[in-house]
Amino acid sequence: MIKKKTSVCFPFVGDSIGGSHLSAIELIKKLDNKKFEIKLLLHKKGILYDYLIKEGFKPFFLKTNLFVGKKKGVIINLLGLFINIIKILPFIKKNNIDIVHLNDSSAGLSWIIPTTISKAKLIWHQRIVFPKWGLYKVLSFFPDKIICVSSYVYRSLPQFSKNKSVKIFDPVSVKQNDNNDLFLKKRFFINNNEKRILFLANIIENKKINVFIKNAKIITKLNSSIKFYIVGSNKKKLLKKRTLKEFKNKIIYVGQTRNISFWFKNCDLLLVTAENEGFNRTIAEGMLSKIPIIAINSGAHNEIIKNDYNGWLVNSGNIEHLSKLSLKVLNLNKIFINKILETAKSFVRKRYKPTTHAKKVSKVYRELV
Repeated sequence: MIKKKTSVCFPFVGDSIGGSHLSAIELIKKLDNKKFEIKLLLHKKGILYDYLIKEGFKPFFLKTNLFVGKKKGVIINLLGLFINIIKILPFIKKNNIDIVHLNDSSAGLSWIIPTTISKAKLIWHQRIVFPKWGLYKVLSFFPDKIICVSSYVYRSLPQFSKNKSVKIFDPVSVKQNDNNDLFLKKRFFINNNEKRILFLANIIENKKINVFIKNAKIITKLNSSIKFYIVGSNKKKLLKKRTLKEFKNKIIYVGQTRNISFWFKNCDLLLVTAENEGFNRTIAEGMLSKIPIIAINSGAHNEIIKNDYNGWLVNSGNIEHLSKLSLKVLNLNKIFINKILETAKSFVRKRYKPTTHAKKVSKVYRELV
């Protein structure tokens, strides 16, 4: 008798790509396809759909525009719960889903009740600090297991959730893509002797682009030969055009890109100004790519970075220290900086190994089914 594979569904909205999506895709690639049948599902055919197709996946598509928690108000969210039960429950039943693995909070909240009704097992991958929001807290009663990506995230959980949670570090790797390196160099780098400081993140509130801009302002006055590159989606329009004009080509906004390896290879320093992050994938990716990193000492950053060991931390709000340290790191002795970079790379390879992550998540699956 052939043993049935465990069917695991990963639902996403589909209109964005962030760390949660990349980590989930990394996990799926490493899961044993003899034991698990993976069903990737999208609610919108956007940027994530295109990316998945290029990666060789064939995602399911279940159209919906009303997501629980997307808008404020009891009535609209109750309506969302009801509509999504009607849409999602038949999909779970028809495809004999054993486990629903929620990674995307936008889609995730809409899947909790339908999954519970279906009797499929429910895993909630908590990647951010637990929100202080009533509906989120109520819905967090239902998952059978909660996976936390850091100690910082675990500490934020309500006490009743901690009893069914496990800490598993995210998988991290960096895909090398040299196809358009020459094109990017010609477009963005005129002077090969300049020092380059990088901001790499989607520009949302907690990424604190304003801190990066303030730091650039101070550094530019001290050293006019340094350039600043901002790479990431500006969908919320937090980065203003007039700000870029003020710096007269000292700050270059690149936009969103999938070729992050190029920016790590060709910049001299990565600044991570985000705060209250459950886990910052960019830090780990930067360490693997051997770029010096300075991050704000907030959230789980200090679980990854140790000062003068594999990177540097700066207290939140201390812009003066950030600018002085940035200039110091850019001028460090090559032997010392290489030691830091090798230590950082070794640290990430060991802690955030994709195969280790997949084994631990597989164990969670086996315990549930």
